[in-house]
Amino acid sequence: MAETSGQKYRSLWRDSSFAYFWGSQAASFGGTQVTMVALPLIAVFSMDATPFEVGVLAAVERVPFVVLSLPAGALIERMNHRRVLVTTAVLRMVLILTVPLAAALDLLTIGHLYLTAVLIGALSVFADVTGMSVLPALLPADRLADGNGKLEAGRSGADVLGPGLGGLLVQTLTAPFALLADALAFAVSGLLMSRVRPVGERVREAHGEQTSLVQQIREGVKFVVRTPLLLWNAVAAALLNLFAFVFLAIQYLYMVDTLGMSAAVVGLVLALGGLGGVLGSMLSGRLIERLGLGRAFVFGSAAVALGILIAGAAPHQAIAGPAVLAVGYFMYVLGGPVFNVAAITARQVLTPDHLLARTNATMRFFIWSSIPLGALLGGLFATLLGLRGSVLVAGVGLLIPLAVLSLSPIRRMSNVERSGAE
Repeated sequence: MAETSGQKYRSLWRDSSFAYFWGSQAASFGGTQVTMVALPLIAVFSMDATPFEVGVLAAVERVPFVVLSLPAGALIERMNHRRVLVTTAVLRMVLILTVPLAAALDLLTIGHLYLTAVLIGALSVFADVTGMSVLPALLPADRLADGNGKLEAGRSGADVLGPGLGGLLVQTLTAPFALLADALAFAVSGLLMSRVRPVGERVREAHGEQTSLVQQIREGVKFVVRTPLLLWNAVAAALLNLFAFVFLAIQYLYMVDTLGMSAAVVGLVLALGGLGGVLGSMLSGRLIERLGLGRAFVFGSAAVALGILIAGAAPHQAIAGPAVLAVGYFMYVLGGPVFNVAAITARQVLTPDHLLARTNATMRFFIWSSIPLGALLGGLFATLLGLRGSVLVAGVGLLIPLAVLSLSPIRRMSNVERSGAE
């Protein structure tokens, strides 16, 4: 039993539907991390792909999130949420299995990888938006932060273990056949999700067929734009992504070329950073309870900015450089889950049930649209200012979303009562 604000709560792990849902999401997160490592390595080692082709492969995975997010939110509200998550898991499993099958038949091409990446990205849009809309149907409002924190811990754990597992599988099984583990993870995800009690039925029956798809999309966008707390959240998160990806676009070059780190040391720093993400996920629910949603937003944003500034100050020294960078990376990755849990929880408590999927999709569209620009700016700043200069610009730029949050109404947000269905 967990004690919160003088009240005792039954552990969420004893709620079978939540436990199955968490397991399904964790399996999906882990499988996705293996794919992120294996697909580019297949292109490099099995197909002798050029740097441009590898870059295109990375880009096409993100395209569906920009193109499909808005219609996906409206379509999801017409569907059974559990069925969407089971179906997308099964379809991703099938798509992934086509890669090792084509490799075994000596039929694998770079075009096959592009198509697989695009289709998996499209299915992931539906799965991600739906996944963010399920928890309010499973938990009461005052347990959402705790539930979101546990889900984010699963994601952070996958971020720590997934790349290492993916690299090990690529080395032992070869890159195409490493994807068999990913296919298995999606099979497990679909199986576990099938054990969750049905969710989304009431909203779908009440609202799913009353208006056209375009009208539903318009309503979702209007709700976000006309709800000040959501709009401020979207602006701050988009700015945070923009400057975070200035750093992420050149982080490996910075570590290797500027700080002179070996591949093994780079991996160690990333692993330590991942531990920060796990810690941030575990603490997020408690921080939201103690500080309130608004101050948790500010705390997460401040940790991200401070982490990048520390990383930019790392010296080119054999021990001190990696040590300082590890501290900065730890802070940066710790802040992300706290910000994310606060953002998702705020979205869930502010949005009526029948608009939740569209709100999640609209927010995802606004927030992720800044990512490609941030990556391009990272390359541009690195060319003009050098790699260290680009990292420092990213850190200073991350003070902007921190200022936005500190001056906006979000900072005072503490209420956890849901809007409910309308």
